[in-house]
Amino acid sequence: MRQLEVALLALGWAALGCEEPKKEPPKKAAAVEEAPAPAPKPLTAPILEIDTISPKVGTERALLIHPEGKAKLAELLSGSKQWLEGKDVKVIVDRQTKVPWVVTFLDELGKVGPSTITIHTETRKDFSADQRFVPESKVQAPPCSVVGMVTPDYGTAVWKLSGGTAGKRTKGMAGPDLSMTGDTIERFAKGCKESTTFFVQVAEGAEWGLAFDLGASSRKLEHAKFDATVLLGEIPVPGHKVTLKR
Repeated sequence: MRQLEVALLALGWAALGCEEPKKEPPKKAAAVEEAPAPAPKPLTAPILEIDTISPKVGTERALLIHPEGKAKLAELLSGSKQWLEGKDVKVIVDRQTKVPWVVTFLDELGKVGPSTITIHTETRKDFSADQRFVPESKVQAPPCSVVGMVTPDYGTAVWKLSGGTAGKRTKGMAGPDLSMTGDTIERFAKGCKESTTFFVQVAEGAEWGLAFDLGASSRKLEHAKFDATVLLGEIPVPGHKVTLKR
């Protein structure tokens, strides 16, 4: 009997020893690494600026010194359309910047469709640093509208869009004589009461600040009223007809 119990006990231990090992639960697959979330869109309108390096929309630059710069500027402005379309927009422009950059910026900004465009540029103490500009392609003005230009010798010339003899003034003590030029602008404006738009440009290579000052001077005149300035895309020839870009 004792031998039988020992045998049964041995069989029990053998059976336990033959059990299949317990399987460990399968390891969970490593979580797939998620792609980083896109940067949040700005919650406020970007600052528009043109300095001596390039135009800027917010913190991004469009380097117009490169062939692809214009397309980049158009992309940046289009990407900010929600802040620009139908809005009153301000652009801060350095006096020393290149005039063609301002021309391009106004053209591309006009395609987005702001309600008004105001350019802020530091200027003479008796002038306003804020001036309303209209892109050339957006303006409707009669042929008698007044054109003003700073000439290569830092004098000025004033005439009509339709052409004709230009009234010229020589350089003053520290640049264009805008006081004497104002008299000439008033004389031409008397013959075009239906236009309140003043067209400006400067000689090739002249700084933006001179174009801004000339436009700003037209707002101070007693006998002429202008409420918008247009920066011409091409440098005109004084006295010649100016064909507007469409």
